[in-house]
Amino acid sequence: MTRLSLALVCSITLASVAGSAPPPTGAGKAFKFSGSYVEGCSCMGVCPCELTGVAMGCQGVGAFQVDNATFDGMNLSGVRAAYALSPGAWVDIYIDAPAGQHDAAVAFMKAALAGFGPAENIKDAKIAISGHDGAYTATVDGGDIMSITTEPVLGLDKKHALQYNNVNDPLHPIVMQGKTIDCKFKDGSHEFTLKGTNAYFNDHIHSQGVL
Repeated sequence: MTRLSLALVCSITLASVAGSAPPPTGAGKAFKFSGSYVEGCSCMGVCPCELTGVAMGCQGVGAFQVDNATFDGMNLSGVRAAYALSPGAWVDIYIDAPAGQHDAAVAFMKAALAGFGPAENIKDAKIAISGHDGAYTATVDGGDIMSITTEPVLGLDKKHALQYNNVNDPLHPIVMQGKTIDCKFKDGSHEFTLKGTNAYFNDHIHSQGVL
């Protein structure tokens, strides 16, 4: 699943959820990010990709809504991006951005997903993301390429989703536990469906660091 994790989109009443990585140091490109994301994958239990390291054999999708963000000094505000991947095997990236932000969005997504392998395909597509509090629906090209629907997994209070802090992803160091209700992905030779499997989400990402 994700470095930018599962890694769209194939993821509580939240007053505010915020996480931030340490200030930029060393190699990599600096970023600041505010927005939301959802992802779902084929793991039947909690996916280890965000918690203990990338799991080979996992397949998943994810989607990001960028509210305010920069990457390597380039503006990403308003961009939407999605992905599908199988760690160590292939990574497909989808970009919904104005022409002036397209190259920055591609560079950002490639950096965010680098831990899963090099990008095999990068395409422009119409990305739609709706919902909140872990109940999300996201599509790529109206569902022709990808669609995913998720719900939150609530904790003891039955109001807020289970939450993981300080996870191994500078982009979203806080994630909430969800469940993939249904997901379909098909593009070229890659195709899979998900139902009742792992999902992660964060409605209010506030992070900065390097990718």
